[in-house]
Amino acid sequence: MPRTKPTVIFDCNIVWQAFFFAHGVAGKCKKLVDEGRITLVLSAVVLDEMREVMTRPEMLERYGATSEMVDAYLQNLKQISIALRSVPKVFSYPRDPDDEPYINLAVAAGADYIVTRDKDLLDLMTGYTDEAKEFRQRFRPLRVVDPVAFLREIEKAAGKND
Repeated sequence: MPRTKPTVIFDCNIVWQAFFFAHGVAGKCKKLVDEGRITLVLSAVVLDEMREVMTRPEMLERYGATSEMVDAYLQNLKQISIALRSVPKVFSYPRDPDDEPYINLAVAAGADYIVTRDKDLLDLMTGYTDEAKEFRQRFRPLRVVDPVAFLREIEKAAGKND
């Protein structure tokens, strides 16, 4: 039976942008999770990175937030998402090892999309490196897209279902 809604991984940059800029493009991506239009998948490793980045003193000061606000936001995100406990390492990415948890989570979840603004991740879709070629060959139909392209694809798919 085919899935009725896309399964998605948000990179850390999408999560913090959605928190600090709720009305921006990343916030619109998170709103799709809130509305139940997409399934967001998380893991402990990616949640830990999100918390670490979002509670850096310079981030909190710059955007006028507190660590308690971040914790409440991430707790809400956990409640409206699916958390995978076990995420085996199936792909190594020497160009940016910090991106590996997102790729491996996407593979373990059978995700349709990784949504990111990270050039290292986005290059997996168009790059000519051995890693990029291996990624596209092994993990088709997983797509790595920026949030604008993601929103466009979700709206286009919604139009087809009307």
